[in-house]
Amino acid sequence: MLFKKVRPGRLGLIAGQGNFPLLLAEAARRRNVEVVAFAVKKLTSPRIEELAARVHWLALGQLQRAIDLFHEEGLRYAVMAGRVPVTQIFKLHTLDRRALKIITSLKSKQADSILGRVVEEFAAENIEFIDSAHYLSDLLPQRGLLTNHRRPTDQEMADVEFAQGLAKSVAGLDIGQTVVVKSGAVVAVEAMEGTDQTILRAGEVAGPGTVVVKVSKPKQDRRFDVPIVGITTIKHLVRARCAVLAMSAGETLFFDQEEAIKMAEENDICLLAI
Repeated sequence: MLFKKVRPGRLGLIAGQGNFPLLLAEAARRRNVEVVAFAVKKLTSPRIEELAARVHWLALGQLQRAIDLFHEEGLRYAVMAGRVPVTQIFKLHTLDRRALKIITSLKSKQADSILGRVVEEFAAENIEFIDSAHYLSDLLPQRGLLTNHRRPTDQEMADVEFAQGLAKSVAGLDIGQTVVVKSGAVVAVEAMEGTDQTILRAGEVAGPGTVVVKVSKPKQDRRFDVPIVGITTIKHLVRARCAVLAMSAGETLFFDQEEAIKMAEENDICLLAI
């Protein structure tokens, strides 16, 4: 999805789990952008307090309150970063009327459908979401081998090509973005559990030597969904004794690159961008 170039002086950051919102806040601040964070209680790292000019802590599902605060802050631009497990949405007792109306009106309760509607609600209030990778483009690896200790074998590359086609099909259905194969056989397909649990499940089913492929969606909307790989991903690859991880070139945010590549090489795991 293409976005016009924007240079907001002030930015509202809707921050979920993990390091993504922290890295984004830090990168935006380096560019003299004032970041006002909207953090989710029990999900967002408290470290966001150190990186944002101000932080509003909200319960997941307080959509109207978030929009009201955007207006109070005078914010015109928003960015979404960090994971909010879809499973949390179905356990909520804190959905306000506006959020509840969205959830009950959607036929599909997939993440893209829900977040797409949230973006539309903000747009109706004259608040525009920008590309989540806008300030982190240097963390999008380009095509090629990212580790240096060895090249993938012919069989591993055949598995990468096989899994890539399957993963694109699955991603196009908004089911998941990761497929794990071994010697031409499908071992695991990501669904609601996420990439890390898919990797571990594949290791339990097929043992060592699996090939993991994580792709972008055919119509990836980077306002609320960017594929991410980081040191936690590599730790799960090590636990599952995987052989290869391939990710979409120019579309996947690769965090903790130096540490992640070192760990992969030490455990004979090839990393590549395809």
